[in-house]
Amino acid sequence: MDKPARRRECFARINSLSNEEKAAASAKIRELVMSSPLFREADTVFSFAALPGEPDLGPLVARYPDKVWAYPKVDDDDKLTFYAVETDLALSRGTLGISEPEPKPDRLQPPSAPDLILVPGLGFDLRSLTRLGRGKGHYDRYLALVLKEKRPVTFVGVGFSVQFMTLVRESHDIRMHRLLTENGWAG
Repeated sequence: MDKPARRRECFARINSLSNEEKAAASAKIRELVMSSPLFREADTVFSFAALPGEPDLGPLVARYPDKVWAYPKVDDDDKLTFYAVETDLALSRGTLGISEPEPKPDRLQPPSAPDLILVPGLGFDLRSLTRLGRGKGHYDRYLALVLKEKRPVTFVGVGFSVQFMTLVRESHDIRMHRLLTENGWAG
């Protein structure tokens, strides 16, 4: 599989959506998250700040303040870490242009903390539940650490339905447990 070509295809598909379509799809995805037992039963949720072309899950943080919410930050060693936030407004633009939490040591969440991880991606395969990321491997490396903790956690790949495609899973690719788009759940 030519991953750079797949990424270009994913960007083209995402860019074919209008801002209104992305906003409506994001709202539907948030509704589906809120109605899910996976979400309702989770105490600690790792989420993400949406880049252009990713579903916006941010309003969930304010709506569910009883949950521990954590957002990713790429640290100085180019590793993904997660920090608890009270609101998605507590984020600032990081080195990769991604909104990230302030790296306060007392807010650092260990890989053993999450019950549910909402994972962004460029592409998703419905059959194999494979996720295509942006190419740096940050999420695959972090999710591998989470799996080593040997505790119940669910990885949900979150995207728009136009991002479904056939992907070949490579040995380092961490399989999602479920996928979620505006059209519903898969997996």
